[in-house]
Order: sequence, then C-alpha cells, then structure tokens
Amino acid sequence: MNIGEGDIRLLSDRDVEELNHVRLALQQALCTKLNNAGIYFHSMSRVKTESSVRKKLAKGKYSSEGGGKKIQDLIGIRINLFYSEDISICESILEDTFMLDNWSKSDNGENQFGAQKCNGVFKLPSKYLRNIPSMVWEHPIDQTFEVQLRTILFEGWHEIEHEMRYKYKLGDGEGEQDLWTGQEKLSRVMNSIIANLELCDWSIVQIFDSINAAQLEEKNWENALRSKYRLRITQDHLKQELRDYFDNNPEVVKRFHSVTKRELVNILLNKKYHKELTPDRVIYLINKEIVKDEYISSLLDKEQFVRVSSKEIKPEIKPLVSDVVYSQTIYLPETGYEKACAIIYDWAYQHIKTVFTQMPENMTNVGYETIGYKLRINYDGRSFIMDMQQISNDEPGVIWHITAELIHIDGRILLTARNVCETIYSRERHYNRPKFMKDIFYQVGYIDGDIMLNENMGINCMNYEELHKLILNQSRHLPVIVLVKPDVIPDWAIDCDGYIIRTDMLSKTLNGISHVLTCDSECKQLFQKEFGKETIDGAVMFFGINSNYPVIFSMEDINQSFFEEVSHSINEDIEYEKSFRYTLREMVCDEFQR
Repeated sequence: MNIGEGDIRLLSDRDVEELNHVRLALQQALCTKLNNAGIYFHSMSRVKTESSVRKKLAKGKYSSEGGGKKIQDLIGIRINLFYSEDISICESILEDTFMLDNWSKSDNGENQFGAQKCNGVFKLPSKYLRNIPSMVWEHPIDQTFEVQLRTILFEGWHEIEHEMRYKYKLGDGEGEQDLWTGQEKLSRVMNSIIANLELCDWSIVQIFDSINAAQLEEKNWENALRSKYRLRITQDHLKQELRDYFDNNPEVVKRFHSVTKRELVNILLNKKYHKELTPDRVIYLINKEIVKDEYISSLLDKEQFVRVSSKEIKPEIKPLVSDVVYSQTIYLPETGYEKACAIIYDWAYQHIKTVFTQMPENMTNVGYETIGYKLRINYDGRSFIMDMQQISNDEPGVIWHITAELIHIDGRILLTARNVCETIYSRERHYNRPKFMKDIFYQVGYIDGDIMLNENMGINCMNYEELHKLILNQSRHLPVIVLVKPDVIPDWAIDCDGYIIRTDMLSKTLNGISHVLTCDSECKQLFQKEFGKETIDGAVMFFGINSNYPVIFSMEDINQSFFEEVSHSINEDIEYEKSFRYTLREMVCDEFQR
C-alpha cells in the first residue's frame, strides 16, 4: 500500500484525540495493577504520528484485505522495570488483564548477545473503541495495542539504538548508504554493550539476594523482606511483638522466606482493597493466604484488614468536562407519587445534610447554594423537581450533578432522572445510577410499555402478540431482552434451565433497567420469520430503547463469549455464561448514557 504525502490525512485531529483517551486509559489500567503489586517501574505511552504511520504503510507490507498484515502498535505502552525478574511477572499480569494476540521475544543462543525484546500485542477492549471513528479501521490498522517490557538499563541502550541506528537502516529501497555503512567494527562494539547490560541486570538481582541472606543471618527482618522481594515496601518497622516472635521461631521465618516474589505479587493483586505496603502488611498478607500462623493472625488481622482509601492529589488545574453517566425516563403508578418524592428527598438529605445543616429532615421546598454544592427542591401535589450538585467525597476533581423530576401525566407519574459527572478525565466515567432510582423501583415499582415491574416479578414467558406490542409501544423506556430456549438442549445448558445463560441471575442483575423475558414456541417461530437471517434457536435477542429491530446473539456467539478485560482480583472461573451476562449488562447500561 503506497500512500503519498499529499493524500488525505489518515488520522484526523478527532481520531488522535480519541486514541489518546484510549492510550491514557490503557496505561492507567496497567499502571494501577503494577502499583497494586508493589512493582518498581516507570511507564510511558504514545499514539503513532501521522508521519510514522505513513512510513510504515509505505513499506508495502500491510493490507486491509482479509488475512493481510496490519499495523498492531498504533497505540504503544512501554514499561521500564527496575529488575529483570519482573519481566515474566509483568507478562502474567498483562495476560490476566487483556486478551493476548501475540508475544514477540528475543531468543538469543548461548554464544550470542542481542537486544532483549519482550513485546506483547493485545486486543483493544470494545469499551475503548466506542468513541474511535470507524474510518480509522478502514486502513491496514489492527484493533490492538502493543506493550513493550524492558529493564531500565536496557531502555537507555534501546533509545540510542532506535534513534541512531534502527531509523537510519530503514532506507527508501534505493540503496543509499546509512549512518553505519562501513562501520561494521563499531556496530559490533555497539552490540557488545548489550552483554554488559545483561550482566548488570543479572548482577543486581544477585547482589540483593546476597544482602537478603546476610539480613536473615543478622535477624534484620524488615531489611530481609525488602531485599528479598524488591517491591515498594515502606521504611516502617515491624511490630515489636512480631520481631520477638521471629527472633524465637526460626522455623516460622523459614516458612515465610519460602514464599516467592511471584506468589506475593499474586496475593497483592488478589486483594480487593489496597493499602500502603508496610513490612507488617507483607507479613499479614503472606500469613493470611499461605502460612496461616495463629499467633501472627492474632497480632495483625484486626488492624490490617481494613479498607483504606488514600489517593494522591496532584495540584494540577484542568477544565472540567461533563459526561452523562445516567439518563432515564420511566412511568410510575400514580399511587406511588408521595413515596417516590419522599425517597428522592431523603436521598438528597442524606447526601448533603453535612453541607447544608439547616435542611429540614421532613420534605419541604428548599434552596441552598455554596461553592461546589447546590440543592433546589420544589414540591407540591402535582410535581416534584430536584436539582443537586455536590463535590465527590471519594474522587478528587469530580463534581456530580443530579436532577430528578416527577409529573402527573394521564393517570401515571412520569419520572425523569439524570446524573452528570463533571471531571477532568473525560470518557473515563461509566454508568452510574443514583440509588434513589433503585429504591423507587423496589418500593414503588415501574410501569413500562404498560407492564408493571417490581422486585417480586419473575421472568414472563410471552407470546408473539404480547412481545410485539411491548417492543413497538411508544411508552417503552427500557430495553428488552428475549431469551429463546433451544429445541435440543445441550449438556452445558442444563444448569441454566435449558437456556444458554442463567435467567435468574440475569433478571436480578437487570432489575429496573431492562425487561428480561422468554417466549413460547409459536413466538419463536414467528420471530424466526421476522428477524432470523440465521437461526434464533437458543439465541438471545436485544432490543434497544429506541429500536424495534434486535441485536441477535446465536448459541455459538454466547458459547464463545469471553472477558475482554478482567480484574486479577476476581478469584473465580471466567466462563462463557458469566462473561455473556456481563456483556448484556454493559449493553443495557450503555442505553442510559446518552
């Protein structure tokens, strides 16, 4: 593919902006994992420039045709590690976080030295693709990103080599001489530096292993921990009782010392709440997960297993960007008006009473405002309006703006709620339903498409006429999910009452934000005629709020579902059924972010 400089730009300013949002989100996701694991590292990232993309495409190696090679590193992240031993650990973390496409690693022989290469290509999770224009993928560019793992020592050599040797060897195919033509001897000398760097990386680990042995011998337990694990362990001291216990129980020390760095990293990643990694906490975690010494448990368990939220606040001023994270319109039964008003008022009171201490506990009209906070409630027998703004208590630089309105219409109550997040980190916000909406659903109930919904309602089996009427109903404000039972139930679906996914769990998860229905056999046949380009036997059909035509997931689609991005802290099997339920929930939640 030859692309001249005069052609239309491959990446518009908007493309680059959106790609940079994705780049930062991916880098943050990975850095959070590494920080939680206590690993020493530096990170950087980039989106390829227009010029760089053009130069790659000009080589003629890339094609948009089926099976053609594509650029896989439009987004690149580099992780520079302090210790060479952490490269394999980071490989595992990456594979547990993103879907791997391929690894590219150096394979040097016994008598050969070469640049250490450990580059992984991973699939871009779909949630990061939503805002990237589809035109980007019409070029020979893959929906992937690359992560390069290196040690800090090798990073310096790589930077020089890339800028002063690799780029000069690209050439233009016309046989011109590069910077290194005729400099073979110096080129070999350049390569010989790698041998020294490899020896340095190896020697650093050996030095700390030797220090660790000396610290164990001298019973300097804190330094023994730091030199063994080479993680971000603080300079705090162990509890004196713990030190005394180790001094007098060498067999216990051996059990702790047998725990490897990889095992400790896995423990750190599996903890739901992360705290500063003190020597006491290292011992606490290893003991809780592996050693299980009762005396140490009695010393540390109560004080260590506490949720702590400490976030570094950087004094950086950026403009706030508004993201709609929730917007819903729904009908309520007319008899539920007073209850719904009371629920919203109480929710506002509980959230803002410490700021506006004069606010009455019982419902009335109020109007307060101060820097970062605002609350206005207008209430009478026919309408209720709440407009509230508050600074987040948990996230620096975040302001929430929540509105709710109830009005009487044709013997029902129309409830409209909206939640806007104002933050410097645009597009990193996700679906966030205010709790009062859930409480109203459970305590009052919703009417949607003339169907009454409440927490005690099971999954209805509908005929074709009922389903068709619901889907086309102008007063429908919720998505509709229809589960179709297969004619022949596969063995792996028996545990799901013959359906391909857990209908009870899906209904519970989507309470108040979606209809979850099944259909009878006649309805199945009629839907097959109306919508089924392929068989809908055993399928799941998804009708969006403003759509009368379904997205259809076949049995094969469901059975091949997987998590695109997973949390290492989820300590359970990842399987098709769970991941597909997660996919459906994401689709439903997307319907309320508009």
